[in-house]
Amino acid sequence: MNEKILFEKIMLRIGMEKNKIAIKRKIAIFSVMLAISFVCLIPASRAVYSGFADSGFTSLFSLIFSDTFLIMGFWQNFVLSLLETLPLNEILITGVLSVVFLSSLKFLFNNLKNYEYKQNISIKLV
Repeated sequence: MNEKILFEKIMLRIGMEKNKIAIKRKIAIFSVMLAISFVCLIPASRAVYSGFADSGFTSLFSLIFSDTFLIMGFWQNFVLSLLETLPLNEILITGVLSVVFLSSLKFLFNNLKNYEYKQNISIKLV
C-alpha cells in the first residue's frame, strides 16, 4: 500500500474523530442549556401567572365582556390601563427562556442527527 494513501486515510480518520469530539461537546453543552432553561421556565411561567393576578390585569380585561359599550366609549383610557397593568418583566423573561429552550432543542436535534449519521462512517484501510 502506498504510504501517501495510508497517510491521507489516517489524517482523514483523525479529522473525523476531532469532528466527533466537537459534536459530543456541543451536544453536552446544549443538553445542559436545555435542562437549565426548562427548569427556569417553570418558575417564570408561574411568575407570569401571579403577575397577571396581582396586577389586576385579569379583572380589567374581563370588563371587555361585561361592559362592552362603556369600554368602547373610553377605549383609549382602557387600553392604557391594560398596558399599565401588564406584567412586562415576567413576560419578557418567560419569552427569552422559551426562545433559549426551543433554540437549544432545535440545535440539539440537528446535532444528534449529524452525530448518528457520522457514527456509521467507517474507512477501510485495505
